[in-house]
Amino acid sequence: MAVDPPSEIDSFLEALQGVPPRSLTACDGWTAHEVVAHLVSGVELLSEQARAHLDGGPAPVVDDWAVRDLPYQAMDDAVLRRRLEAGERDMTKLLEQLDPTAVIPGLGWGMPVGEIVLHMRQEFAVHRWDLVGDDDPGDEVLARPELLAHSVRMLQESLLARGLSGRNDGFEARIRCPGQPDLLVEARDGKGTLALVDPGDGPAVHADPAARLLLLWGRRPADPRRVRSELSPSELLRLQQLLRGF
Repeated sequence: MAVDPPSEIDSFLEALQGVPPRSLTACDGWTAHEVVAHLVSGVELLSEQARAHLDGGPAPVVDDWAVRDLPYQAMDDAVLRRRLEAGERDMTKLLEQLDPTAVIPGLGWGMPVGEIVLHMRQEFAVHRWDLVGDDDPGDEVLARPELLAHSVRMLQESLLARGLSGRNDGFEARIRCPGQPDLLVEARDGKGTLALVDPGDGPAVHADPAARLLLLWGRRPADPRRVRSELSPSELLRLQQLLRGF
């Protein structure tokens, strides 16, 4: 009998068991404790917002995520880890009661409910890598095509914002994976776009699916052989500057 692949949260929690709270991560300035604090802050806020909508009350809002995370960062790490698992289960149950196509005022980031679910799945997949780096279970979740498609649909403005800062030149490049659409990255007149397009045959950066999502989020796999470039040095540098992530 076929066994369902682990969810992103289950894969994250399994990896987290072997990570001490003060281990450094791929997130600048954050140890594992701060990564968990950020995730608990997010799942509990979404739970509060979804519950408020279902109860017909006002939804809590966040003006500054860094400020919201501070009380969570001050918590005992064991408590945080318990709250992460319980909070994610609570959030999932609440979101399942909502129309996945609906954009609900005061819930999440102005995305349809189904995109919020995908966003949190992606958060767990990417932050898992931030904790433990490259491994086969992580590659499996990062390679899920629906996560890349979510980023392209919903996050291009935020994912490209840092790399676009102060640049107005025109640029485009493709990141290619065998058997999948090309990821087209464009910058023009100070604005950037992402698109999944039919595969081309021109120069491109080639990567496996998991590595491609990491590149989009401003990260690089530990093994440089997983990413190969046919671009000129200046084009590759510009692409790397664009894909700086959050």
